[in-house]
Amino acid sequence: MRKPANPADRQAGGRQACLWQEGRNEMDFRKVRRTPVFVGAILLLLSAKPEPIGMVVGMILIIMGEAVRIWAAGHLQKNEFLTVTGPYAYVKNPLYIGTILITAGFCIFADNIYMLAAATFAFCFHYIPYKKKVEGDRLKKIFGSQYVDYDEKVPEYVPRRTPYSNEKARWQFKNFIENSEEGILLFIIAGIVLILSRPYWSSIF
Repeated sequence: MRKPANPADRQAGGRQACLWQEGRNEMDFRKVRRTPVFVGAILLLLSAKPEPIGMVVGMILIIMGEAVRIWAAGHLQKNEFLTVTGPYAYVKNPLYIGTILITAGFCIFADNIYMLAAATFAFCFHYIPYKKKVEGDRLKKIFGSQYVDYDEKVPEYVPRRTPYSNEKARWQFKNFIENSEEGILLFIIAGIVLILSRPYWSSIF
């Protein structure tokens, strides 16, 4: 005769199913998100006309943005723990802040104010609201009241003056790799090289 399922086992199984489904949803969202990103990157590259001042300002923003992302990626442990260390102790979305800085930096680096305006509009009025709802609902399901408290006390994009928690954790290269930040870093380096070489394409091809 089959034994009745243990309530703890059922709860654990439900949590695993939730994580699996959320992982599938995240993968689908990434696939949809990548298309406009790659199209925008190609258009930016083809229209790039880098100027010295714009290159300096753009490079500063790109370096700042990727530094924030690297710091955050080394602390983030998706679906395992609610990350409240590193930059997450001060702001809820450090990865998005880094992405905003990188995007603005590339647009200035390539001297394309129109792409900067379009990227800012898309990010502020589509990506951020959609991602906030999806991510917020997902984290509430996984971490419950722990995330609700964090959500209430930590700002979205303007860092708080004091850390949310006194919890300490070291930056880990393992987390950096698991969050695929090395791919973002390589993509950034490739983008910089391609934009810098753009004025010479006509003579090469």
